[in-house]
Amino acid sequence: MATNYDKLLDKVRNLGMDYRWAGMFVKKLRDDENAFPVADDEKKKWALERGFYPGRIELYGLTESNYREYVPDYQYFMLHPMNNHFLKWLDKTTLKYVLNSGGCEETMPDYYVYVENELCGGGYTYLMDCPSDLPKNEEFLWRLLCEKKVLAMKPNSGTSGGLGFIKLELRDDTIYENNKAIDKTRFEEIRDTMRNYIITEYAHQHHDLANVWPDSECTLRVIMCKDPSDDKYAARTWSCAVSYARFGTSVNGGASNLSSGGVGVGFDFETGKYKDFCIRYKRYTPDGVWMLDKHPDTNVEWKTHGLPNWNYVRTQIDKICQQLSSLDYMGLDIIITEKGMKLCEINSHPAIDYEQVMCGPTLSREKVRQFFEHKGLRNFDAKDFYQAYMESQE
Repeated sequence: MATNYDKLLDKVRNLGMDYRWAGMFVKKLRDDENAFPVADDEKKKWALERGFYPGRIELYGLTESNYREYVPDYQYFMLHPMNNHFLKWLDKTTLKYVLNSGGCEETMPDYYVYVENELCGGGYTYLMDCPSDLPKNEEFLWRLLCEKKVLAMKPNSGTSGGLGFIKLELRDDTIYENNKAIDKTRFEEIRDTMRNYIITEYAHQHHDLANVWPDSECTLRVIMCKDPSDDKYAARTWSCAVSYARFGTSVNGGASNLSSGGVGVGFDFETGKYKDFCIRYKRYTPDGVWMLDKHPDTNVEWKTHGLPNWNYVRTQIDKICQQLSSLDYMGLDIIITEKGMKLCEINSHPAIDYEQVMCGPTLSREKVRQFFEHKGLRNFDAKDFYQAYMESQE
């Protein structure tokens, strides 16, 4: 028997899962079945009827006594979207304007230009931090690169034609795209094909983080949820559901995302101290060992280190939450710099699977559990998911 994932996709959509998110849900299930295969039908049924992908039994160490402490996959995807119409604030361009007050002004990188989408012909909209003396013509990007030496170029949404995030750098008269030398022809190709892109200041990581991995910036992922309150007049407070740091490795060009071969290490939100181990996706492990007590390339031991500038960063996270308090759930991506921090983006419904290994079971924290239950986590019967799964076997 094998899962017909197209059939399963139709069925979970019919159960009410968001159309687009259902595609991601089924893809992650396929990845889970490849990484952590479960041959025992009874174990598989046990997991599915509780809303978990079967491989979570191994990944989380799920048992009858602890599974209620973990956010299950099916219910988490069924909760989408968890934010209201203020979700539009999280558009990368809009976010810069929303965080331009309330003590958050220094948290965002400088914004130079927005390249419009195809309907607008890819026209340039020059933003608030654009140098005023640069020519507004086809030489703009080159002159900006010559002045700033390194730029961050990122899609405002989606992947924008497959270009993805680009670190564009000019070093010793050589142009680099994501640390790979390119010629002027490739530079012009990037310039001419960008659509729906924001070009900003590139945030360099703190030297303590570079000592762990120097070839790409360490990014923190901090998921914050707004504490439920029966008092509609009360000031809003926030709790941390997940906090971990992502470092690059020698796998796949050194990018820090776990999906590209990076490693993630949880840290204590109160102190910034790392947990004792990191994890990497199983498909990137040469020996099948996906939990490591040190960085796989630099051998830095996690238990002896922590994040620099953490007290300042924590204070800024609180200010950001207060400034965006109309939202309920946010995954902040942060780079800690020599002088403070820069916010890369905020995700409205970030992943929360491997995160529950790095940071511990999410629902074991009382305020976080209350948040998810307030959102309706217990309103979905995962036996419907199990039934849909069984009807998709061929």
